[in-house]
Amino acid sequence: MSRWSLLVLLLACVWSSGCSYTLKMHARDGEQLHGRYRHGREGRGLIRVARPDGEVLFGTFFKVDRTTFVDGYEKAFGRGSIEWDGPDLSAAGNVFSSLLGHSYATGESASGQQFNAPPGKAATVVSGPLFFWTAFLESDRRTSMRCYLIGSAYTGNGFGRCVNQQGMEYSVEF
Repeated sequence: MSRWSLLVLLLACVWSSGCSYTLKMHARDGEQLHGRYRHGREGRGLIRVARPDGEVLFGTFFKVDRTTFVDGYEKAFGRGSIEWDGPDLSAAGNVFSSLLGHSYATGESASGQQFNAPPGKAATVVSGPLFFWTAFLESDRRTSMRCYLIGSAYTGNGFGRCVNQQGMEYSVEF
């Protein structure tokens, strides 16, 4: 293979993998799933998660407002399963965000349980202006999973939870 072909192949691999990000899912029983997600347009994106037995779940996530997210999350995992702090400005935006430079009025945070956390640290926290996603994943074997993900607009990192049709729950880190 010529140097030019090798360079083109290398650049294509770097370019195609540069837009996707990793995520990990952990079940209470210790099962781990690994996946990737990619942003799309208009607050949407794609998620792909692989199970240890080779089954692949694939789906789309959508950006939703905080109220819709909280209602769905608490309906799926129970009241009090996530803790919030800060104003609910996600649907309307922050009217002070451009006045006099930066504003810290949207200092919101959320914390939720992680199933793989070390003893004494069962919750993870994300803060800053937050974004909220919901997703539905499905495999060719008709396994399905509903997911609720929350992240920081500052860092891009976040957490969430998913539940499959049998009721098995997974905590998510991204």
